[in-house]
Amino acid sequence: MNDAHLDDSDVVRPVVIDSSKRMLLLIPYGPDEENCWTLPTVPMRSGETCRRAATRHLRRVAHLPPLCISPLIGRLARRDASHGVQYVLVVRSAVDSWPPFVRFALAPEACWWTTAELRSADAVVEPAELLDFMDGYWEGWLPDGEISLE
Repeated sequence: MNDAHLDDSDVVRPVVIDSSKRMLLLIPYGPDEENCWTLPTVPMRSGETCRRAATRHLRRVAHLPPLCISPLIGRLARRDASHGVQYVLVVRSAVDSWPPFVRFALAPEACWWTTAELRSADAVVEPAELLDFMDGYWEGWLPDGEISLE
């Protein structure tokens, strides 16, 4: 989903991860889509929690198998709208690993990355706070619950 087509409501940005390899699945974005990576953007319905919106999108729209959502939630203002919040959630497979089609279910151009690979490639990542957020998740120094990424 492209951020430009959303209104000013809150959105959820699920980070699909492979825990065993410390990789995250990102989709290309930007005018040339070269070395610029982002997360899917899922609009939240009125009264819907960010976890519920992520589950709805990943299970019903992308047809992913059962998943687990981390208790860690990143929150920051939307930069593509005049107001609203974007929530970043870490999502992993409820079984040992994702099936091979997971990359294509998210987006045909999606790629698996480590945070170190993204940094060494000087990739532009949106939201910009994502790499530090994921390093904090991997290393366990971010507390469970909702935290501000700003």
